[in-house]
Amino acid sequence: YCPYCEKFKAAVANDYKGTIPMTFRHADQLNGLTIKSATWATPTILFLEDGVEVYSRQGYMDAERFYKALGAFKLGDSEAYKVAFNAKTDSPYCKEYAIFKNTPDGIFIDKLSGEPLFDTRDRFNSGTGWLSFTHPVKDSVTQHEDNSWGMQRIELKSKSTGIHLGHLFPGEGPKGQDRYCINATVLEFVARDEINRSDDV
Repeated sequence: YCPYCEKFKAAVANDYKGTIPMTFRHADQLNGLTIKSATWATPTILFLEDGVEVYSRQGYMDAERFYKALGAFKLGDSEAYKVAFNAKTDSPYCKEYAIFKNTPDGIFIDKLSGEPLFDTRDRFNSGTGWLSFTHPVKDSVTQHEDNSWGMQRIELKSKSTGIHLGHLFPGEGPKGQDRYCINATVLEFVARDEINRSDDV
């Protein structure tokens, strides 16, 4: 029995829906994998690419540390990583924005956890070059005071991972609704048809 493994499952794994598979194995179930690190500590968290260890961490990781490590593994030294963890901002009309501004009906999810964040039904064209929504999926986003760059703004973070998403601009949406200004590089998209098919399985 591994109490910290159970703690990690409760804090992270049980709700994880990301695109990188997560599995649990005992130390004697690692045959066929190239592992450099000792695996006596419980848990030992391994990030593997094609069966080869890229990064490991011995001992418990809370959600914040896990998702930062997963972000480094999945995103590397990319614009998405800088946005997610250094609160940078996408360039307006960036490549991801061009892809996501006219998607079919569906849901935008957290790029790391896979948790739903925004619905295309709430998307609108703000003419700013950033994805804009009137509101997020319920209980998916947290708000934080942001006084950087000499401005008073409301920062938006993903509730599941804590990554930076963008900013809230009250009253700047259609008919006086709020505008959630979101960086496209930290999102992934799932079509509603695909969601419905998976629900039927």
